[in-house]
Amino acid sequence: MANNDLAIKFSNDVYATKKEVAEYMKTPMIDAIWNTVLEYRNHFQVLTKLRHITGSNYSLCLTPAINNRINNVERKLMKLYSQYLRLVVNKTNESYKRLAYKDILETIAKIYNLSLDEVSLNRILNKNISSISPELMVVYHYYLSLENIENNYLKDFDKDTFKNYLSIIQGTTVNTFRTDEINNSLSKSVINKLYLGIPTSSIDKSMNDLILFLNDQSFGMVSKAVCALYYVYYVKPLEIYSEEISILTLKQVLANQGLDEVGATINFECLLESKEELEKYILESQKSLDLTYLLDFLLKKCDEIVDHSFKLLNLAKSNEIHKEIFEEDKTNTNIMPDLSDLEEKVEVKNSQINVEENQVNMIQNVAIDNLPTGLSESDAKRLEEHLLEINPNLSHGQAYFYARHCTVGMAYTIAQYKKEVGCAYETARSSMDNLVYLGYYRKELLKNKFIYIPVKRNK
Repeated sequence: MANNDLAIKFSNDVYATKKEVAEYMKTPMIDAIWNTVLEYRNHFQVLTKLRHITGSNYSLCLTPAINNRINNVERKLMKLYSQYLRLVVNKTNESYKRLAYKDILETIAKIYNLSLDEVSLNRILNKNISSISPELMVVYHYYLSLENIENNYLKDFDKDTFKNYLSIIQGTTVNTFRTDEINNSLSKSVINKLYLGIPTSSIDKSMNDLILFLNDQSFGMVSKAVCALYYVYYVKPLEIYSEEISILTLKQVLANQGLDEVGATINFECLLESKEELEKYILESQKSLDLTYLLDFLLKKCDEIVDHSFKLLNLAKSNEIHKEIFEEDKTNTNIMPDLSDLEEKVEVKNSQINVEENQVNMIQNVAIDNLPTGLSESDAKRLEEHLLEINPNLSHGQAYFYARHCTVGMAYTIAQYKKEVGCAYETARSSMDNLVYLGYYRKELLKNKFIYIPVKRNK
């Protein structure tokens, strides 16, 4: 097999290390082959803003095969998000979130070797913690950190984001990064030092790099999330719980980049059940400054992790259906209803239908007539829910903004979206452009800024 074919094989079929290539070739004399592999990978190398303590930048190798795998995982994640939005309409999403958080908290308890029974688990989820054992408080605080992601996924990343993670998990306010050095055998070598916890003098600078990277829009959702997990794990910016915070960071990146609150519900915590395997790829990425080794590993894991979320989502649907059937059976009786009562109920029902038809017409005719005062909050809320139901490509933030800014003749800006939804400017810009793409607004240039004008819609 030609060296070029081997380079493609060891970069696309499997993203192999030099040691793995030597094992496959059954010889340690592979310098020529390995140089060809590196030369091939160099064509697809993308530098990140993340830097090693030496000042060298980490990179990703986005070969066609790896890009395809990333796209497949992102499609799967967005399909999960789309199906979650359908649950929101019937409030079945609350059942899904409860199942998902139960699953995650059981994983956390297992990692800490804690006994977590069903009663205690339900008390934690209900925030009835007066009667749970003290050692389970860390599980409760971890649950609060998941809720924090769910409620604040649109916030920009800054240094306080990471201190806040620890403040919630620890239950006390944290204002500083780690001040104690981490001594381990990895960093004691004279050359080619490896770190799972860099020197404290470099933490602040490294976290600045991480914030810059997280605000860089040139990386996709999955690539950015994996790189963020790596960097927090490598830096270990906080005294304790840095591994857990690396997982929370991954989840918040996914949430911030389009998964919204769904990002908090996916059980990436299971990666910490086999830390040795995770750290193997983290260290391999550090040795080569190539984060593709960790990306390759996590892409494989993502398939089964997201599939598990789909199972929980389908279970939530099934549970709600059984619940509805049970409630219906319980309320049904064999008693013949009074016909006069029945006629009265029919009249009431008909009047309700007329009201609902008027409400639907109101929703369908938004952005047709001038509405100087806009919609009432209750009407805007109904329109928001309607938009999410008919168009799963809309995010909650986009539906929320459009429902309150849909008057023909008015013009809206990215700054308004940013202020109203409470998100980063880049998120606001991409959201408004998506609303243009979906036909809700027309985009025009006015002087030195873009404005967004509602488009007349018949439905």
